[in-house]
Amino acid sequence: MSSNPVLVLDIDGVVSLAQPGSARPWSATLKADWGFDQEEIARDFFRREFMEVLRGRLDLYVALQAYFQSKGLADRLDEFVAYWFEKDCVIDRGVLAQADAWRTRTGGRCFAATNQEHHRVTYLRDHAGLGAHFDEIVYSAALGVCKPERVFYTSAQARMGVTVAQSILFVDDRAENVDAARAAGWRAMLYRGQESLEKALAEWG
Repeated sequence: MSSNPVLVLDIDGVVSLAQPGSARPWSATLKADWGFDQEEIARDFFRREFMEVLRGRLDLYVALQAYFQSKGLADRLDEFVAYWFEKDCVIDRGVLAQADAWRTRTGGRCFAATNQEHHRVTYLRDHAGLGAHFDEIVYSAALGVCKPERVFYTSAQARMGVTVAQSILFVDDRAENVDAARAAGWRAMLYRGQESLEKALAEWG
């Protein structure tokens, strides 16, 4: 257990910048490539079965199977997941460099805390190389609960081995997640680009 400074970063919107609504959304050519768009798959999958996937109650491939069968694309399921993961991996190496420099300067630990399912975490950790920058990626499917639910933060804190909640600085691009972290006793900031993070890290640890 430790009360030393701990930096905790969200992934989508902070470390990875391809989420819907971003400058480079992963689904930009989805309609042309697959015949359905982001709104359709969000309505019929991401806002439905995928929520159970994020909580670790359903495997991604099992959940996607029914959706792809309905479109006559069941035989292309593996191809789609590979496409999605590659497109949804626009890593901000500047943010990672800032986190690495902070860890070197302070001797503190650095984690990711994110709403993710098992397969994409493996992809991000091993293929995209995020594992080299974090002590661990703590994620919803492993904890059984998603941000901004309070149990996510208490479970993540236990997983990280942190006894003093105020030793954590949490960085997320969604206000509801930041508010929930503060309610759980963490220090937290709303991410507004690399400059906002640089300023915060200069004063942290």
